[in-house]
Amino acid sequence: MKRNLAISAASVTCCLSLLLSGCGAGSGSASGGADKAKTGESVKPAAAASTSSNEKVKLTFWDENAGPDRTPFLQELIKRFQEKNPNITVEYVGIPSTSNKQKYDVAIASNDTPDIGGIMVPWISDFAAKGALLPLDDFYGKWSDKDKLSKGLIDYNKSLAPDKKLYQLPTTMYLDVFWYRTDWIKDAGLNAPTTWKDFFTDAEKLTDASKNRYGYSIRGAGGSIVQLTNAMYAYSGIEHYFGSDGKSTVADPKNVEFLKKYVGLYKKNTPTSDITNAYKEMVATFDTGTAAMIQHNFGSFNNHKQSIDGKFAATILPKSDSGKRITAPTANGYGIFKNTKHPNEAWQFLAFLLSADSQTYWNQNIGQMPTNSDALTSDYVKNSQHIQEGAKVMADKDTVVLDLPVYLPDYNNIMTQQLEPNFQKVMNGSMTPESFLSGWAAAMDKAKADYDKSIKK
Repeated sequence: MKRNLAISAASVTCCLSLLLSGCGAGSGSASGGADKAKTGESVKPAAAASTSSNEKVKLTFWDENAGPDRTPFLQELIKRFQEKNPNITVEYVGIPSTSNKQKYDVAIASNDTPDIGGIMVPWISDFAAKGALLPLDDFYGKWSDKDKLSKGLIDYNKSLAPDKKLYQLPTTMYLDVFWYRTDWIKDAGLNAPTTWKDFFTDAEKLTDASKNRYGYSIRGAGGSIVQLTNAMYAYSGIEHYFGSDGKSTVADPKNVEFLKKYVGLYKKNTPTSDITNAYKEMVATFDTGTAAMIQHNFGSFNNHKQSIDGKFAATILPKSDSGKRITAPTANGYGIFKNTKHPNEAWQFLAFLLSADSQTYWNQNIGQMPTNSDALTSDYVKNSQHIQEGAKVMADKDTVVLDLPVYLPDYNNIMTQQLEPNFQKVMNGSMTPESFLSGWAAAMDKAKADYDKSIKK
């Protein structure tokens, strides 16, 4: 899977280099789209989003991460698409992130899938192996704007599927960062958490439990392992998820060292409630002034902007002692399900979501980075500190993209069903860091062995 790593690193660097150079592959019309998006005026969608048919068609669309921070903007995009295509109705179905994979699994098992829906990167291999998704290669190959998306991103997504076909097209990208209170850091005379030493120092020095103020907040519930993986490998500097011997590097002594220090913050420099905090609760601790720092990705930017505008900033997770910065960019998007009775209309909607104007509107409202090269020239991108920070990091020769084994069909289930509850046991002291990481490594080793065996058949 080292080939996948090279593709992923190249694709992300290609996209982010556009931010640094200020140029794009297209006409640069996305800036105008961004201005219109702010006022709610309609914007010109991709040419492929138009239809000449008068047939009345209804599409069901599943949003895999529904909530007040995202739903209104997808509904606005649906409204714009329907105005352009009055014969197509798109029914929006919002699924909370806490139950999204379960909802999809049940739908696939019962053969009751939507026409189109949000597909996270770790799901591509699983859904493709189950035959749930429609290959997009033919649609994408004939799409007039296909050169606006990085070839590296497309090739990487193909590499995740057992048959190497294209099943998901990304509309947004993000990296993990430490969001931190710039005012607290300044008032305390501390450094921003741009090194691991400063991070742990800040977490300690900014804690004043008597005032209900803590230096950090740990995500202890849903989604905890994604963030833990990114932080752990960033600290250890280990460049590959599986070593040259084919075994997982998760239980490496440097990862054990990090986990002990990290969990040592719990209840001392973090709120006690962290053990049950998922995304919303963790973000709230930061935005309400309870925590000085949290780890998340670009996606929570607008939450912080609404609550503490001018008092926060982001830094990509620090370099390790080796001098390498290990990071794991993610590019999520949408796929069409094989059971759809309207593949052409579903593609029209997907092409609309992929357009520069749609991507600019969508990403500026959720605080993430577009994948369309024209959208990368928008004013939103140029003026976003966290995205510019990401661009500089990805252009750094010492940055290494971690080759997460998201191609393993069991990857997501291991993360959510085994590791999330076990991480809470580590936090409450009923499981040791060594035992937790050993069990994690064993599960991934078995998943890889099963996968390797299956592809040899």
